[in-house]
Amino acid sequence: MYAFAASGWESAAVLVVDSLGEAQTTTLAIGRQPEPGRPVLHPLHALTDPASLGYAYGAVTEHLGWRRGDEEGTVMALAALGDPARFRTLFAHAIPITESGFALNPDYFAPRVLSSSYTRLTPRFTAETCPRRAPDAPIAEAHRDLAAALQERTEQVMLYLACLARTRTGMKRLCLGGGVATNCVSVGKIIESGLFAEVFLPPAPGDAGTAIGAAAAVHLAGSASPLAGIAGACYLGPAFPDHPLDLAAWQGLTAHQLCGDAAEFLAEQLADGQIVGLFQGRVEAGPRALGNRSILASPLWAGVVARLNDTVKFREPFRPFAPMVTAERAADYFTLGQEAPFMSMASGVTELAREQIPAVVHANDTARVQTVTKDGNPFMHAVLTAFARHTGVPVLINTSLNVKGRPICGTPAMALDCLANSGLDALLLEGRWITS
Repeated sequence: MYAFAASGWESAAVLVVDSLGEAQTTTLAIGRQPEPGRPVLHPLHALTDPASLGYAYGAVTEHLGWRRGDEEGTVMALAALGDPARFRTLFAHAIPITESGFALNPDYFAPRVLSSSYTRLTPRFTAETCPRRAPDAPIAEAHRDLAAALQERTEQVMLYLACLARTRTGMKRLCLGGGVATNCVSVGKIIESGLFAEVFLPPAPGDAGTAIGAAAAVHLAGSASPLAGIAGACYLGPAFPDHPLDLAAWQGLTAHQLCGDAAEFLAEQLADGQIVGLFQGRVEAGPRALGNRSILASPLWAGVVARLNDTVKFREPFRPFAPMVTAERAADYFTLGQEAPFMSMASGVTELAREQIPAVVHANDTARVQTVTKDGNPFMHAVLTAFARHTGVPVLINTSLNVKGRPICGTPAMALDCLANSGLDALLLEGRWITS
């Protein structure tokens, strides 16, 4: 419901790929909106546990030393550094494609149980791949190759499911949901395939989005008024526009109230190489910072990715950073061919991007791009436009306002803590410029 209602489209195929709902793990439906704000879903097909792509990806994530249900994105990033050929045959047997979708081979994936003390992978899987990696252990070639093969098989299965959606629904547009839909590289492969004229993901496609979908379903069942405020919306959380600023708990910080054009000022600081936290407006729904709770940096400065990973985010050095770009100039740098407002799709890059902004191009020659429109986020669009005037490039690095293992900064106090305890140069908090 959320995936389709948030699209605002009159009709679309709706594909949800997850770890587990009730008993279902993968569902396909047709969404229709006979009148604005009155979406209706017609279920067509479902797979049930144990056939779960999310379960498989989480199991291997845990085997590689990261937290399942949280750090699958780290494994997706690591995959770009490995060779999938080493374990390609294993994953073809472990996750076979079937007429109805796919299955999990119990020789490799143990059945799901409630207790976390049981491993999700069998001794055969370990014997044919590598021992389980401790979280603090070095990353070996086998780990990179295992991640690469897992990612490749995930992309193949997701593309096959998209083919089923196109064939069984006849729809020219696709809405995606579920935790596996956060695998932006797989989404990019579906878009590149040309199966659909357009693909949409809501800003919170995983479990968190079910709250919005449930509220929408209850409203539609009990109210004559149409849905409003869901289609295309991502800035749905609380805002702190008049929050009093008390720096007593952060005595090393100083604040200045900006009197002029804040977007122009911020663009100048970014062009000069500063790394800045941005706290403005309402909190984003979903896992991505989209310009309201962001850390911004210029992609033009040498060493910016290493500095962000080492001194600001405190995370693995191989993890890439996402670019944000004005929608008007996106095609100059990215080959996606459609808008990507919620940073949920990996795009190929142009030669201009490789030349001008290699800092945002990952090892697999993609970037998880966010396209920004004047209507979607007026302030960030103004910052990008001003940055382009200063540098000639309408692209900034955008990552979430937090450090590894911490949630996105939802309150001013959290943002001030982030500034005080990381390598950020400054924080722009509702028009106030704060430095350490």
